[in-house]
Amino acid sequence: MNKLLRTILLLSFCVVVSGCSIDQKIQKIQTIRPGVLAVAVTSDAPTNQYDSQLWIRRYVEQFAAEAELEISWVVVPFNESWLLASSDEVDLVATNVASFPDRAHSGATFSSPFLYERRALRINPEDQEIYAHIDDFIGKTVGVVVGMAAERDVNRRAPEGVIVRTTNTFAELYAEFDLGQLDAIAEAEYYALDDQIIPSHGAEIILIDHHDLTPGQREESVFVVSNNSQNLLSAVNAFIAQTKFPIP
Repeated sequence: MNKLLRTILLLSFCVVVSGCSIDQKIQKIQTIRPGVLAVAVTSDAPTNQYDSQLWIRRYVEQFAAEAELEISWVVVPFNESWLLASSDEVDLVATNVASFPDRAHSGATFSSPFLYERRALRINPEDQEIYAHIDDFIGKTVGVVVGMAAERDVNRRAPEGVIVRTTNTFAELYAEFDLGQLDAIAEAEYYALDDQIIPSHGAEIILIDHHDLTPGQREESVFVVSNNSQNLLSAVNAFIAQTKFPIP
């Protein structure tokens, strides 16, 4: 009787193990190009320690290493970058997309959030006694990047008389700021999901007028994942759940 029981238990164990093995194969990530994770980003090989694209690259690199995927970086403009996963141009959009409802599109899905942001204005240190709020910029020029949350924010909050200058990239925006062509830049202060500030500038940078884009509501950043990249979304969400952003 004991021998029969041991045989039944052994057979049951083999079935369970076999089932798990099959399940693991089913759950294997299948990217658009097998073994290659195509990722949309907005800058090529960032090196500045305060650059959010550097943080995101490191995060995606760790995910890809754990998933045993090779990365193919695709550098794109930010505006409407969230649509690239829907058309299968990339598996993953990692351009720091906020999960606004009007950015959702069939063919792709937002991941879980990995950070959140609050809005702010960057000014020159010597101007901190002059400016405190967007209302102080009547007759002055505030720069934004097209398509970003900062553009929505400034267009919504700026009183009549504030001149809004729009550029395609942050590189253009910072260049104009450094040349004295802008009085302020609309950008973000970054936060980990546990509410800790992620340092995004040194002591030489002054940010003022901190506020939520939508009062009382987090502006959460997500990855946009192609629905045709099988099992990628669940793998990304599992990684986010166990890996704090940013990676030190």
